[in-house]
Amino acid sequence: MTEQFRSAYRALAEEAGSYADPERAIAVARRRRRTRTLALPAVLTIAVAIGTVLVVRPNLDPPPLQTLGPDVTASAQAPAAATPLPTTAVGTATLVYAPCRDCSTRVVLTTGAHHLVPSDDVGMTAIGTSLSPDGRWLSYPAGRDMKIRDLTGDRVWTVASSGPQRRVGVLTWSVDSSRILLRDYHDGQDNTYTVLQLGTGTRTTADVAEEDLIVGVLPTGEVLTTPDLLGPSRQRSTRITLTTGTGTAARTIDVDATRWLDTTETVVWHNAVHPAVGGGYSLVVATYPGEGPDPTAVLRVNAAGEITDRQDIPSRDNRFQYWYVVGSDGSDVLFGKVETLTGQQATTLIAVQPDGHLREITTLPQEAVIRSPGAT
Repeated sequence: MTEQFRSAYRALAEEAGSYADPERAIAVARRRRRTRTLALPAVLTIAVAIGTVLVVRPNLDPPPLQTLGPDVTASAQAPAAATPLPTTAVGTATLVYAPCRDCSTRVVLTTGAHHLVPSDDVGMTAIGTSLSPDGRWLSYPAGRDMKIRDLTGDRVWTVASSGPQRRVGVLTWSVDSSRILLRDYHDGQDNTYTVLQLGTGTRTTADVAEEDLIVGVLPTGEVLTTPDLLGPSRQRSTRITLTTGTGTAARTIDVDATRWLDTTETVVWHNAVHPAVGGGYSLVVATYPGEGPDPTAVLRVNAAGEITDRQDIPSRDNRFQYWYVVGSDGSDVLFGKVETLTGQQATTLIAVQPDGHLREITTLPQEAVIRSPGAT
């Protein structure tokens, strides 16, 4: 495999994991299939409840997990048959997944039961469904609208699109699962943003400047942004500014990672910032310049913007492997480790825990598109 193809694979994986726009995500999935051989498509939305790791394996057995070292643990559990999701309370869930983009989407409960997510457009449901970090709330498309259902009760919030040519998508959940940030858009543009308080149904309009990049919504309902420095002329940076709120109420934190990085690393790239439980953040370090971005480490940052730890990702020791960021549940940061060598093609989902321990969650087909807890 050439370095050019390896770079293209990584870029497509990163793009697919970053789109809340279903049409754009579908386009990326189609590009992935066109650029790869021996493809085995699958779409997977992962949500790991605290204390529970549930694994879905496709019918085709993946290759064995590769040992990453003495500080790595792994777990596995086989899937069960799926039945329609009852309209009554079913309890919290640990996972949402679709075996492929054109397959029915399933939600897996903590009991181990698998249920089919309601859908009037299988492809859109596979891409647009997500689960809150605590496993209580399930969001899924309903036409061009979005439904957010309490799996432990009978509440269902419906956020309707503002017009026939527009669609509602989920951008992110707060780490405490109390709020969800949605956007109403047309063809991936002309965005308006709404924060829904899940306990009460209260909706608040969020003002976000076009030049800013949304990286999260806080438990207070405030939107977290950074300057959008991801254009073609972006430069390597060892500092990143995080802004909470807007206007005169805006508060900024400047995180200086200079002494934590080497000369080929940056903290400014999409998928770098992840809000953490307790008011801090996780920053994913990436290589720059080069064929990347290629994630190399996780920096743990406290609420004051001070870096407290660096957790290195095991080195990619051959040109047939790369890593990409899946997301974060507010504690663990999840990565996909992709093996591209013929006969060993697979993606392993790996969690980097706050203590630096690595946990292998499951191994999936190389073509799997993975969503992390609380993300879309």
